[in-house]
Amino acid sequence: MTPSLPHRGGLLSHARLALLVAGLAVPWMPAWAEAKDTLQARLDFSEASFHWAERIRDTLTPPRWLPAGERFIYQSRVEPYGETWVLVDARKRTQQPLLDAESLRSQLTALFGKPMTLPVVVPFTLTADAKGIVFTVQGRAFSLGLTDKRVVALEPTHPVALSLARGNVLSPDTGAVAVQRDTGFAVVDAKGTTRLERAGTEDTPWRLPEAAWSLRGRFLAVWRDDMRGMHRIPVVDYSTPLEKVSWVPYSKAGTPLMRSELHFVSMETGQVTPAQGEATEGYDWFAGWRPDGSEALVLQLSRDGKRLDLVAVEPATGKRRRVLREERKETFVAALEFSVGGWSQQVKPLPDNRHFLWMSERDGWRHVYLYDYSGKLVRQLTRGAFPVHAVVGITPESDAFFVVASAEAGAPYDRKVYRAGMSGGPLKPLTPEPGAHRPELSPSTRYFVDGHSSREQPRVWDVVSTEGKASFRYAKADTRGLAELHYTPPEGITVKAADGVTPLYGVLYKPWNFDPKKRYPVIDVIYAGPFVTMVPWSYVGSYESRFAHSLAQLGFIAMVLDARGTPGRSKAFQDVNYGRVGQTEIPDHVAALKQAAASRPYMDLERVGIHGHSWGGYFALRGMLTAPEFFKAGYAGAPGALTEEAIINEPNMGLLAENPDGYAAGSNEALADKLQGALKLMHGTSDVNASLSTTMRMAQALVRANKHFDLLIMPGEDHSPPGRYYLDDVRQFFLRELGEPR
Repeated sequence: MTPSLPHRGGLLSHARLALLVAGLAVPWMPAWAEAKDTLQARLDFSEASFHWAERIRDTLTPPRWLPAGERFIYQSRVEPYGETWVLVDARKRTQQPLLDAESLRSQLTALFGKPMTLPVVVPFTLTADAKGIVFTVQGRAFSLGLTDKRVVALEPTHPVALSLARGNVLSPDTGAVAVQRDTGFAVVDAKGTTRLERAGTEDTPWRLPEAAWSLRGRFLAVWRDDMRGMHRIPVVDYSTPLEKVSWVPYSKAGTPLMRSELHFVSMETGQVTPAQGEATEGYDWFAGWRPDGSEALVLQLSRDGKRLDLVAVEPATGKRRRVLREERKETFVAALEFSVGGWSQQVKPLPDNRHFLWMSERDGWRHVYLYDYSGKLVRQLTRGAFPVHAVVGITPESDAFFVVASAEAGAPYDRKVYRAGMSGGPLKPLTPEPGAHRPELSPSTRYFVDGHSSREQPRVWDVVSTEGKASFRYAKADTRGLAELHYTPPEGITVKAADGVTPLYGVLYKPWNFDPKKRYPVIDVIYAGPFVTMVPWSYVGSYESRFAHSLAQLGFIAMVLDARGTPGRSKAFQDVNYGRVGQTEIPDHVAALKQAAASRPYMDLERVGIHGHSWGGYFALRGMLTAPEFFKAGYAGAPGALTEEAIINEPNMGLLAENPDGYAAGSNEALADKLQGALKLMHGTSDVNASLSTTMRMAQALVRANKHFDLLIMPGEDHSPPGRYYLDDVRQFFLRELGEPR
């Protein structure tokens, strides 16, 4: 069960879709108005409104700082430079294109032999000497010099070009690249020669971590995954009369996990040395190296999420030692959000090679702690009733570091940049603007690029000094393409949770032609997974927020809420549903809707629906079964269950054998007889994220309870069905079951 549902393709013609992606004006409103209220026109407008963010022209590729000179390069997609790369000098507060857009198109056209323009997103990096950039277009690699302005085709085996492919890792001296090859890996040098190669199998593949290379490239760290003991789920291919069944490894709650063994490859000898391991089940992440390359750093999380170890390993011998252990008996230390990327922020080595920064919620909030490599705590560096989300940079002198935190009173979800000191003390704010900030620090840490937006403010790009000098804005998103969709940001709401005390935050979406004198049916667009937030605090927001906006354009009021049990605030806020997922979330959502409607008479609480996908599908079912008098219609897409994937459930619920009552209380199947309203379920037959069996068991329980429901099975589709069929089905379901504004 993943936190998002990407959308691909649709029923729009290729030409119209291309116009949408390009951000050009498509006359949706005149066509819709001319067609009056035909169902297809309304669905088309809702679909266009779902894709409103694609009409924004903005730079989507992270900027690249040059190693010296306080300069960086970014890909522009807006005027005055158009579609090209631009060099910015932070110190001089100037910028100029590496090559004007017309000349870039001309050179690419000559190299391809056909008219060419840059795609929306172009992966790029610096050349080895930082005198140019390397980028890929349509699978071909090129360099562009900062001085000669020439675009030159590169060999496919060029190490820097290969490093742009996902999963490949460039060596520190850029003379070789570790390449992922099917179930194995290889090391390719600058001449394209394969220096070393290892093959794997489907059940025992090799996997390259992000920071695989040690200092000066002496060692390469590689994982060997072992899936032979795992449970398998069947995926049936129905495309021919003779069905084909494949069996996919899948760790359900209580079943064996994949085992990962770390190996080190010596580039001098070619010898492969395994790291010493442990017999206990858990999860492992490669966290990088000590600055001198003497030890690799590995994070090991216990299966139940209650224990997190930092382990140091000598690459030449594989000898391991535990540096420190973070442990809680009453709740989890880390859960799914840690697995899908949070681990990368857990430990940050300092340049002195003697200390590192460590993240912990031990005082009730996520803060930064200073340790040495013997595992001794030196001091806590940040304090306060707010969370620190990430350490984004450390000064070369190691006397200060920079964090993203939610430290502003009254703005618990704003993410701003602060300077902190190694001696402790209060944080120094560097970004006063509200919303979500994503900094990219220069190598010297004297400046950073700050791409930031809020719910009301489209993204802008600033260069900010960490030493108090004036900042300057070098780019901003172009939102003119939104005009014809009549897009307006949602209305923020603050309500109390079902406990009557805890403040919760959410948003309400309204139709573009909203009339406060009418009464609108209401849809709760829910996710509620205990590892992610969905309420938008940036301009574009989450999948749930965009689909809520899309549904609202059909004549609904749609709510998105982050209830108790979600991350990003205090540990106590998230621990409310520890061991009891499914018991607190729906009461919070019902309480929020009632409070919002109390001062908004246009919200018709006699006609309330609930929709979600994945974890949201589980909670859409949960709403229909635990609040059947309140929710009149529910659509659950690819719903999960508490007994599905182990990493998703066990850290938040405890182990199945240790908390059987909690798992039983969170079962939707056991509540099938409570259904009263209209219910529809959707599942793809090739879903290996939330397996099809969850919907089959739910359907079986509903049949046994003599409860009627609708079921959409999508043959061959995975967890994220492409196209409009599913989304239009959701739209039509609520139009049919909840009706029109009155």
